[in-house]
Amino acid sequence: MGITDYIGGRGEAIAFVLLTKYCLVAGGKPYFWPHFLGEKCETFDFLVELNQAGEKTPFFFVQVKTTRGQYAKSRTGPRLRVKVSKKDIRRMASYPAPTYVIGVHEVEERAFVVRVSESLDKSISSITTTHEINEDTMRRLWDEVREFWRSHEWVEPASSFLN
Repeated sequence: MGITDYIGGRGEAIAFVLLTKYCLVAGGKPYFWPHFLGEKCETFDFLVELNQAGEKTPFFFVQVKTTRGQYAKSRTGPRLRVKVSKKDIRRMASYPAPTYVIGVHEVEERAFVVRVSESLDKSISSITTTHEINEDTMRRLWDEVREFWRSHEWVEPASSFLN
């Protein structure tokens, strides 16, 4: 394995720990429970479930990008230099579920989250550091994903060939 494999693997581990660390809800559970999707899944690293969100389990998908590099400077503040291809952005935006990129600064063990929307149609070379994974951001993310699934009907099929 090359150094980028180690950096990427460590970034995924940092993202997992941060997603399960903050904001314990009723019963002492973390807000989120990530499921690693493995090397075979080319677009996403995790399927992340929301804990304590009701009868049905809302979820979202995450691609983790990790760097050891310097932050980029911009008029709006520092940005984490991580690259996400246009092909991956298009795939993420086409999913009928919320999708996010988590950028991890491996040395500092800090992570930042951004939503991938349908209107985004280009590659990403950096992400904002506005939404660092912390207690406040995790609560807002939990609310955002829960609201997404509440606004999309969970419709059971009227009949199924399996019945």
